[in-house]
Amino acid sequence: MRLAGLGLALTLAFGGCGTSSGTMQAELEKIGASDLQDILAEIPATARQAKLAKPYFKIDSYKQFQGDTARVFQAMATLYFFYLDPSLDLCQMRKYRFRRASGIWDRYEVKLVHFPAKYSGIPPE
Repeated sequence: MRLAGLGLALTLAFGGCGTSSGTMQAELEKIGASDLQDILAEIPATARQAKLAKPYFKIDSYKQFQGDTARVFQAMATLYFFYLDPSLDLCQMRKYRFRRASGIWDRYEVKLVHFPAKYSGIPPE
């Protein structure tokens, strides 16, 4: 009986606890807004004329993991940051993963890329 109780406690402590989907998505939105401000602050003065009047970002993909696949990472997401004149055909892609143990989003990849085809021709928000 005692071992069964211990098993349940371990399951709740390590397997049953996670961050809610809504909380993870809200935190990702905050991180995206903060990262956009950091990107804008790093644009050199000589390139400021190429900056969009209203820079923005889009959450391109978001995937949550369940069960055994969520032991280390509970979710992953790709965000695109649009801050340069669209005629330059460049935006920044950042990938994030949500670390289950620490409960934080971890940025693990940053690239300057051409506009994804699905965003071509979409006017800034």
